Amino acid sequence: MIRVMQVDSEPTGTNSSINSGSNTNNNNTTISNSEVSKAVHRGHTRSFFGKMAAIPTQHSNTDLSTQKAILEQLFLKKEIEGDFWYVVVAEWLEQLKRYTGISSSRKFLYHSRSHPGPIITRRDYAHTVDVVHEDAWRMLIQWYGIAEGHRPMKLVVYAYSRAQEIEHNLNSFKIMLANAPAEEFHNVRFSKLEKVGHLEWKLRDIYQIHKNEKSRIWAKSDSDSEWQLLLDRDKSVGKALMIDSDFTRPIIAMEICKGDGVWRNSPGSSDCPQDTSIGPLYERNIFDDITSNWEVDIHEQIDHLGKSMIDNLHVNFNAFVQRAKEYVDERDTNLRHRERNLCMRENYVDNMEKTMKEKERKLDSALQDYENLIRINEEKIEAFEIEHLKKMEEMEVAFDRRLIDMNKQRDEFERERENFHHELQKMSEMYRIQENKIKLDIGGQQFSTSLTTLTRDSSSMLAAMFSGRHQLKTEPDGSHFIDRDGTHFRYILNFLRDGCIKEGTLPPSEFILRELLAEAEFYQISGLVEYLNTLLFKTDDSGDTHSLV
Repeated sequence: MIRVMQVDSEPTGTNSSINSGSNTNNNNTTISNSEVSKAVHRGHTRSFFGKMAAIPTQHSNTDLSTQKAILEQLFLKKEIEGDFWYVVVAEWLEQLKRYTGISSSRKFLYHSRSHPGPIITRRDYAHTVDVVHEDAWRMLIQWYGIAEGHRPMKLVVYAYSRAQEIEHNLNSFKIMLANAPAEEFHNVRFSKLEKVGHLEWKLRDIYQIHKNEKSRIWAKSDSDSEWQLLLDRDKSVGKALMIDSDFTRPIIAMEICKGDGVWRNSPGSSDCPQDTSIGPLYERNIFDDITSNWEVDIHEQIDHLGKSMIDNLHVNFNAFVQRAKEYVDERDTNLRHRERNLCMRENYVDNMEKTMKEKERKLDSALQDYENLIRINEEKIEAFEIEHLKKMEEMEVAFDRRLIDMNKQRDEFERERENFHHELQKMSEMYRIQENKIKLDIGGQQFSTSLTTLTRDSSSMLAAMFSGRHQLKTEPDGSHFIDRDGTHFRYILNFLRDGCIKEGTLPPSEFILRELLAEAEFYQISGLVEYLNTLLFKTDDSGDTHSLV
């Protein structure tokens, strides 16, 4: 990953300034600061890099394709806390990309694939710079070297609360002795990732503390914070104090232990813990370059492997090209064959399209005729439905009228049928009476009646006489003689004929009623006996019987 930033002065994160001045090449060509300024301000970047290319550079046996493959991967690296990044002038880096064939979204004026010359890290005026990862920087130093008068400008990545970013400014630390007056202090800049052990070594060096005397560090992130004891010398001061800004000014106080081994000079606190610092002191800061020879050997081996890989690619290139030609010829033959088939299919499709269009035209015409026919039929159906509704309404009215007439006729017919049925029943009864006519001689009085009347009370003596179970003797005139008084026999016949005694038909005489009761008891007509007893006798609440007549 490459970061772009504007630099007006020396970037923080380095321990020395970068010298400005003129640079001289082997041909005694001098590029002065004024020439550089004029070239940039006029936009003549191309002429500037043309002169810089004349500066002596470190030659590399690594070909451009290998450099491109390696740098493309290294330029994609992300910012991770603790990684180092180096400042490079943006114009030089873009010329390098153009020279090696690496794609870039930025545009500058360059010679076509001209050599970028040695690395340029800064100029003496405001300019645009990029940063590259430490691994990419080492490869660039090995291949191109660094321009005279320029030196590495090293930055470190710090994990702020918002994100992991490059630390562009070192924090200013106020350092002092724990028992010194408040006005006796020094201002020293440190990185937030600097180890506590290096800060303690720096204070011991400033105050010339003897190596046999013990020391430990007290610190607070600002003047309003509480003092805290930093005993872990391997821990970074930014993490220990939870610093999250480049403009925080922490305060560091070093406490010295005397020969008795007791800590007594803790700053601003009556409580003085007796804990001792853990870990070694660090003389070097995190920006000191400690590159070893074995790292250089590794880079040389990488170059050798890259060159071997390119040689192998060249050896196999001809075979690859031959196979590619054969494959292309075969593909070309197949494509021509497929093209012929495609032409035949296109002709077939065209013919089918014409046929389908003709069929479509005929179908459209037939569809139009059918639609017209459907429209005519719908109109006829609509007219028929209207006429049908009218006829149905007329028929319903006529049907209702006829139904009313038929109901009247049915009611009249029912009445006539009932009358006829009643009349028929009477006539049938008369026919039966006429067919079963019986003459009775009751004590010399002649009575004519029917067998039906005499057998109506099945439990009576008359019903038993004329049931057919007994043979009766008849008189010469055909009558049947019964030796009883015939004075009241007509009342008995009327009771058998009607099934009851109608009101007002009996004489209001107790004597006659008693005679009639005697006759009813003789003939064993139970219904008449009960009725006469009801008329003649009544039982009161005391159990006495009284006559009603």
